Amino acid sequence: MVTDTRLAAGGTSVGKALTRRLMKAAAGEDVRLRVVIYARASSDSKGRKISVASQIAYGRQWCEQVGATIVAVLVDNDLSASRYATETRDDYEEALRLLATGAANCLWTWENSRAQRELDVFVRLRKILVKVGGYWAYDDRVYDMNDPDDRIATAEDAVDAERESEKLRKRVLRGVRDRAASGLWAGPLSYGYRILYDQNTGEALREIDETTCEFARAIVRTLIETRNESALARELEEHGVPCARATQWRADHVKKLYALSLDAEGWAKFIASLTPEQVDSAYEALVRLRTESASQVAKDLNKGQWAHPLPGKWSAGKVRNIGLNPALAGLRVFQGKVVGKGTWDEIITEEEHYNVVAALGNPNRENVKDGDRVKYLLTGIMLCGKCDTGVSTSRRKGKMTYRCNKGHVVRNMAKADSVVVERVLRRLSSDESQELFRYEGQAKELTEAVQLAQDLRARLDGFTDKASEGELSPERLARIEQKLLPRIRDAEARARQLGVAPAVAKLVGPDAAAVWETLSVRQKREVIRALVRPRLLPTTGGAAPFNPDHIRMSWLGKPAQIPGVDYEMEDDAVA
Repeated sequence: MVTDTRLAAGGTSVGKALTRRLMKAAAGEDVRLRVVIYARASSDSKGRKISVASQIAYGRQWCEQVGATIVAVLVDNDLSASRYATETRDDYEEALRLLATGAANCLWTWENSRAQRELDVFVRLRKILVKVGGYWAYDDRVYDMNDPDDRIATAEDAVDAERESEKLRKRVLRGVRDRAASGLWAGPLSYGYRILYDQNTGEALREIDETTCEFARAIVRTLIETRNESALARELEEHGVPCARATQWRADHVKKLYALSLDAEGWAKFIASLTPEQVDSAYEALVRLRTESASQVAKDLNKGQWAHPLPGKWSAGKVRNIGLNPALAGLRVFQGKVVGKGTWDEIITEEEHYNVVAALGNPNRENVKDGDRVKYLLTGIMLCGKCDTGVSTSRRKGKMTYRCNKGHVVRNMAKADSVVVERVLRRLSSDESQELFRYEGQAKELTEAVQLAQDLRARLDGFTDKASEGELSPERLARIEQKLLPRIRDAEARARQLGVAPAVAKLVGPDAAAVWETLSVRQKREVIRALVRPRLLPTTGGAAPFNPDHIRMSWLGKPAQIPGVDYEMEDDAVA
């Protein structure tokens, strides 16, 4: 435990605690301190900083020595107070409320930086204490915030705290950059790997987990073929595949348990559904939450290997995150970009990584909602030749049909399916398909084309938002659209041209028909969607016989020019 010599210097501390305002008590003015003890510690895995428990113990001792009344003891453990913090300090907000309402008139902290490391936060606290005539105690002294000298002293300490925070951030960023340049792992453990600690340095290394790595590899390869995260998540759940982070505690899990506990009836039902070990864990989390932050509780429970009462399940989001994770290909990422190879072994190849990134971001996937329950081959894929909307299904005279919802066209389903499949297989079996759907070595190019299309689209959306808020005139927006839209179309066309290949690669060649028969309906739909846009053309006459020529095939895969990477516009377009 970290100790401090101040704990043994009680008598001297009391003497230093008396400021000008407190001296008035000697003249008969009754000044009593009603104290909020506030303790905070940032992440400190190596135990080099004083813990919140030690801070609270010293705070209580101090209050006893100066004769102060303790109103509340509040804790924000494992939470930053700098301007880079990402979580709200709930107990600090409660401390400010108690001071602002007069329930307390003194904030006690271990040191100035325990309350804040940002000047804006300091000013907020100072305004409250000035308004209510309050005090701030730290470093064995009570500062009277209505005293100009004390306000200046605390402001100087606050400046030092922010300066130290900025220095710390620079050191951390430098260390992060150095780790990235060295190819060392960063971030949480990825699915498919396990942690191995170096006995000499203590460095946490990552090595392939022989069990989960096979599932990770299968997830990537399945997504490349099917591009359907939701369906794959259901399959993984049904087959009992170990879920990523299924037993890993997180802060939101602890918060969810607390929310459940507020409803007595719902909590009783929830507890009744748990095993004895899970019940113990649930109550342990609630007890710890009284004195620790949710994130710290989660860390403690993970360290103690407490059973999880809310075990995770597979979801489309988890499947997608695993599939897109560059770490599986042994790639090191820094600030969202791949910067080189990592020092760990890869589970998949770089080619497979680029394949899955392109597949999940390809424009061909927009609005795709296929699932395991899909029954029909062309619903939503076949379009009405008049209104260009997807057809639905209906039963007519005992036979299934495709029909336009606006009543423009109706066709026999079996006959339409037969025509489309026959043309698709004929195209895949042709000699030209070998070159048309060549994909080897183009995975990275496809990824770049998809990314460029997304970046251009996001840029246009940003200008549109500015126009809607009145920051950009309609005339300037029109000029920007005139320049950006052709580039967006080119990028998306190129992505589509390259992106058809992963879905159809195994069908290319003389065995296309035989391979087709082995595919599920969902897989067949994916192939068709990647290759063609079939349309049902209106016919003349009433009960005209089925005519294959009234199905028009708009083939994808036509080569498109690769858009330039430099898409900066002239100054007058955005001025």
